[in-house]
Amino acid sequence: MLPVTRADDELFSTVMAAARLGRAHKIVAKLSERYGQDWGDPLAGYPYALAMVALMQVELTSSGLDEQQAVANYSEIIESLGDLLYGVPEHWLGRYLRIRMRTMMMPPEHAEYPRFVVEERGRAAKDADELIARQAEADWQPWFAATYLLAARLLWESDDRDLGRIGELVAAAAARPGGPIGFRALGGLLREPFLWYLAQPGLPDHDKVARIMADLFPGA
Repeated sequence: MLPVTRADDELFSTVMAAARLGRAHKIVAKLSERYGQDWGDPLAGYPYALAMVALMQVELTSSGLDEQQAVANYSEIIESLGDLLYGVPEHWLGRYLRIRMRTMMMPPEHAEYPRFVVEERGRAAKDADELIARQAEADWQPWFAATYLLAARLLWESDDRDLGRIGELVAAAAARPGGPIGFRALGGLLREPFLWYLAQPGLPDHDKVARIMADLFPGA
């Protein structure tokens, strides 16, 4: 699988910092232009998609969120990640981001478009299954653990709350070596499913998940 890189983390960090200052749109526009100029390269849209995720990460926590723009950005990110994964299906962060977007942006309580939410989260679950299968064939990387926790969230928030399967996902995440994830900006994004899990009182193995998180994100 294509691993997460220092360049990924640096771009994500740069766009987030620029977004907090209201200066990210120029960066995103340049990456979008580059994406549009090189359709033949499946990797061309990846920096644009990653930058858009970083921009949304900041905008979703701001008080001036434009919901219509957020929906448009969501569609743009999903489309560009789809282009990436069509050409490079083994791109780990690209697939993880698509799962995350469909999980975080389409919560079950989003009742305005219930059928769309169900369909998007169904696609996320299939993506998670595929990413877990691909991880099993690759050399273990510490960030792989986040996939299992994100899959557990999808299962818990579905109509089929299979606690046994959730326990298996947690066990799989804990079974491999930990070690810190050395990406400061992306580390915050990868930590999200662990924090979510620990906030759910009905889920099993909180102590185990807390230990995994402490190993992966020491000092966080």
